[in-house]
Amino acid sequence: MVSENELKLSSPTISNNEKQKFQVANREEPLDVLHYLIKKNEINIYDIPIAEITEQFLEYLDYAVTTDLENLTEFYAMAADLLYIKSRMLLPMEVSFDGEEIEDPRQELVDKLIEYQKFKKLSNLMEEKEEESEWSFERKRIQRVLPFEEEELWEKVDTWDLLKTFSSLISSYSAEKILDMYEEISVSEKITLMNELLENKGECSFTDLIVRKENLLDIVCAFMALLEAVKFKMASIYQNRMFGDIKIRPYQAA
Repeated sequence: MVSENELKLSSPTISNNEKQKFQVANREEPLDVLHYLIKKNEINIYDIPIAEITEQFLEYLDYAVTTDLENLTEFYAMAADLLYIKSRMLLPMEVSFDGEEIEDPRQELVDKLIEYQKFKKLSNLMEEKEEESEWSFERKRIQRVLPFEEEELWEKVDTWDLLKTFSSLISSYSAEKILDMYEEISVSEKITLMNELLENKGECSFTDLIVRKENLLDIVCAFMALLEAVKFKMASIYQNRMFGDIKIRPYQAA
């Protein structure tokens, strides 16, 4: 029996206008494209028709225009993940020894998309509240870079790891507190603080940017400032364990 989601995707997938729009927009993250396709086709995020959504994602990838090879690699990695999930979905449902069904191959992707949606809502809220302020970074060349003092291994991580750490930090806060405390702190304040710490010390941690730890907006503004720094290649981020503190250093190519 054909599901409602499959019916919605049975029509021609991408119009010429959409292809042109995608070329101009050049979305920055693979999850941006997946979220767009799910919203466009009115798909239930908990029941993604993986074969069709993979086909549409690959079609978008054919029309992607970018000179950023690192970004393009992320798209191909997501395409590989989608094809892997698609192949898993073609197999009979696995059953464990106790008779329970093995986790849906789509579950990890669903979890990522749910976290992405939370982040987008929060990001849009912050953009609305900051529309009268300038978010700017000074592209300073920092010559002095201090080595890590710790013996433990710090590995370079990406924005997805940053998002997971941020989600764990704010899990105990109420979203309504953001509006109540808006006037107290700004993203530009955190940007300035980050620049000063990197210039004077050569490195800092994410918690160094959080002056008022009981204040949710302080954490949110620090997170948004760090996202901007990573996005515009002003900083690289490192972590020594999952959900651990984030180490920030001047940008270094992978």
